[in-house]
Amino acid sequence: MATKLEQILQDVRALSPEDQQQLCRILAETLPAFQTVAPATEATFQQQLVAAGLLREIKWPAATQVPSARRPRVTVQGKPLSATVIEERR
Repeated sequence: MATKLEQILQDVRALSPEDQQQLCRILAETLPAFQTVAPATEATFQQQLVAAGLLREIKWPAATQVPSARRPRVTVQGKPLSATVIEERR
């Protein structure tokens, strides 16, 4: 037999999206500990880590600093790199 909480969860899942939103609002007003948390962006998350002292600084990937279209191409002499990798794995 399903517990009371499982039955409540089934009933909540059966509600329409509008009714679920209304239930969330009611729970937020009724229960002070009930909070809906919006997903953070990567930048916001990293700023929170810095504020909490878990990161010293935010380092952005090199790809965001210089677009790949403006990076100079490197010319490689000899056989292709993929062939070298395959040989070394054998």
